[in-house]
Amino acid sequence: MSLQGPSYADGHLFVAAIRVLDHREGRPPTVEEVASLLGHSREIGYHIARGLAERGIVHLLAGPFETRLEITDHTAIEDLPRGEEGPALEEDLRAFHEKKRKDRDEMGDFFAEGGVEKKKQEKLSKMEEEFRKFKKSRSGEEEE
Repeated sequence: MSLQGPSYADGHLFVAAIRVLDHREGRPPTVEEVASLLGHSREIGYHIARGLAERGIVHLLAGPFETRLEITDHTAIEDLPRGEEGPALEEDLRAFHEKKRKDRDEMGDFFAEGGVEKKKQEKLSKMEEEFRKFKKSRSGEEEE
């Protein structure tokens, strides 16, 4: 899959998954259900769905809580680019999720090591020092 839209193979897989889930559940499937069936992340599912919707292959039925999919023109799949353009989006998403995981781990370590308390103590001592300086300067002014 590429950044410009789904490939021919992705389009066929996605539409087939919509058909299977529609048959099995008796209702139009959600984007999350289709992505899960294909083993894709939710983000990739929405990327493919939007690409297919832009080309008139599927229709996105947006409700207040979820987005469902309905096939409108399956023959337009033939116009999709053939071949795999590369897993650029999947790699970017993996890198993004890895970065988020690292950030979450760093925050967990920060809180576990008492980082919040340390920062609070540093801030309090800085304020106390500034207050002492202020009191000293005020008492010096009163003596004059």
